Amino acid sequence: MSIGYELKTAREAKKITLDAISQKTKISVKYLEHLEQDEFDVFPSQTYAKSFIRAYSKVVGLDPSVMTRQFKAEVKPKEVRIEPMNAEAEMEKGSAWSPIASLAPVSRRNEIHDDPELEQLQEEYAEPFRREPSALRNKRVRSARRVKWLKVLGTVSVFIFGFVLLAGVFYYTQKGPSDIQLSQLAPKAPVAAEPAAVSSATALNVPDKYQHLVLKGLDKSWVQVVTDDGKNTSEVDMDEGDVKVYQAVRNFKVKIGNAGGVDIQYNGKALGVLGVTGQVVEIDLPATEDDDSTDQS
Repeated sequence: MSIGYELKTAREAKKITLDAISQKTKISVKYLEHLEQDEFDVFPSQTYAKSFIRAYSKVVGLDPSVMTRQFKAEVKPKEVRIEPMNAEAEMEKGSAWSPIASLAPVSRRNEIHDDPELEQLQEEYAEPFRREPSALRNKRVRSARRVKWLKVLGTVSVFIFGFVLLAGVFYYTQKGPSDIQLSQLAPKAPVAAEPAAVSSATALNVPDKYQHLVLKGLDKSWVQVVTDDGKNTSEVDMDEGDVKVYQAVRNFKVKIGNAGGVDIQYNGKALGVLGVTGQVVEIDLPATEDDDSTDQS
């Protein structure tokens, strides 16, 4: 396949128009058409043709180096014939025999182009091929490397500064709450109506104006406690290990559905169980004069 055919095939496969390639490469559409038709003689030199092929190949996704090698292999370089200088021609004119006169006139390609657009393209695409002094080129390379390393160092410095800043913020935000004593953060326990379990063998000995009653469950039992002649009434179902604490200003009236399942302590004094399992008992605390301490049923 020719170079022009490959370029056109790649362009049509990607559905790219010549106008789009012209906008990207700044090459006129008519010169792009010449490339697709393998008409390379319209260009000032093969250098321009190769540069146009390279730009076209990049747009359509072909390898520019492969296409330029194919161009060198398919297109033969032009032969340039140099005419003798004017001084030599004048010398030949003065001689009796002139070899120049016996030669056919050499056709020389007109180097003057009437197309200003092509002249502009020649100037633009000739610039990359101009050689510059090695010292200037080395200086430019060193300057580019220095700018590159300065950018890298700047990026690293910003990263380190940001990391240190975040670490400091995190450290000081965590340090403040850690200095607060846990005891200050812990909520104060509300005054419970029923304090924690108290052993029946522990004496309360509370020097206050209240009467204290502690019931400890030994087995399942229903219990009713009436305080201060009916001021407050409490009915609970107790199980083994349950502890109930009551207080009253004057007295208690206790009714137990299973006398052998409840241990009683009154004002720090252990009364123990008031009956056997399954027995229902009632007791007034403190006991009245006409009360035998328990009423059994």
